[in-house]
Amino acid sequence: MMPAILRRSRRLRPRRPGKQGRLWRWPAPVSQWISVLLALCWIAVAWASPALAQVGGVLRSGRLIARDGTPTAGRLEGLTGDRLQISGDSDQQFELSRVVRFELEGRQARLRRDSPLVILANGDLLVAQVVRADEEQLSLRWEQLNGLREFVVPLEAVRGLVLRQPAEGELQRDLWRRLGKGEPGADELVLDNGDTLRGELKGMTEREVRLEGENAPGQVSRKGVVAVLFNPELQDLPALEGPGALVSLIDGSRFHARGLELINSEVLQCQAVCGTLLEIPCAAVTSLQFLGHGIRPLSEIEPAEADFTPYLEDRWPWRRDRNCLGQPLQLRGNSHATGLGVHSRQRLDYDLAGKAEGFLATVGVDDSARGRGAVEFVVLVDDQPAWKSGVVRGRDEPRAVPFVSLAGARRLTLLVEFGPEANVLDHADWCDAVLIEKLR
Repeated sequence: MMPAILRRSRRLRPRRPGKQGRLWRWPAPVSQWISVLLALCWIAVAWASPALAQVGGVLRSGRLIARDGTPTAGRLEGLTGDRLQISGDSDQQFELSRVVRFELEGRQARLRRDSPLVILANGDLLVAQVVRADEEQLSLRWEQLNGLREFVVPLEAVRGLVLRQPAEGELQRDLWRRLGKGEPGADELVLDNGDTLRGELKGMTEREVRLEGENAPGQVSRKGVVAVLFNPELQDLPALEGPGALVSLIDGSRFHARGLELINSEVLQCQAVCGTLLEIPCAAVTSLQFLGHGIRPLSEIEPAEADFTPYLEDRWPWRRDRNCLGQPLQLRGNSHATGLGVHSRQRLDYDLAGKAEGFLATVGVDDSARGRGAVEFVVLVDDQPAWKSGVVRGRDEPRAVPFVSLAGARRLTLLVEFGPEANVLDHADWCDAVLIEKLR
């Protein structure tokens, strides 16, 4: 019998959406008036619900952040493998090696508590329903992005599935902890009563899950399954090599991709690192965090020192790309793909060896604090204060850390100090934190 690790294929065949036919034809000029009224209704709905703004009338206005921190407002007109073009007062082209981010105007990545999730082995997150699964791949359907076709992800690229998020806070936190840890040796079903079943996932439909093994039951009703955790020994997802981007969507999805290209000024085409070719309407994109060319999320870099000072006795670990509870980073309803989640008082030191140019981030108290918490964020360069946030409370809007020059610096320090309320719910986030290194 062939080992399971060899049965999980990574070959994918991308599918393109088909065309929709016309259902009815009214005689002119009545048809013209109806077309105008329908267009106005569609525009009103699209503005009210970004998740429905999938086709036509795409808004591409946004802000480009250059690697020296300079912002440029404009409309995204073109994107290829090495260049980005925006229009404003005049058309401008930027080499991607000079771009840190492009943020679409007026959009947030809202990750709902009731969303089904697909967590990839590298931490990427897709808000999608599992239509069916076999021993090699998952067939998925976007949960909130209406009108898009199913797509396929190889099973070996997946860390876990959240079919239904628990409503209770502690159960939800426990599930995220288990998703981050993973138990080797078998796949695992987490049931709604808290029990677990271990075995090998053989398939899934919209009604049932098939788990086989020595103590596995075989068929399990999907209604009773909260999550599926895959055997970490079988997970295999290569890191993004070379230039690429972290794509964030309005539903809270985020994934690493390469080969980004703007098609017909309305569709972002790219290849996710799991091998899936995706075509996403620009209306569904919130930001593009470009990677490579010396631009690195700080969460990918190991700090030289990490020093936590407890207020009393409780000790909190710092986390990569998660808040201090191990859940997704979220500030005022906006989900952030990368960053550091800490609790006061936390100091993180990074050795630079004079090779860095700058640092950028957005800071705030995570939504998990439910409007409470109060901290101060401090950035030090070679132990000298370079920026201070002042007191930031859980109800405050996020604050952008302006470009901090690291030219010639040996060390970068991120510090979260106690606020005026001791350490109560000090769930502090360094979101979208990137280190900009010198171009070679």
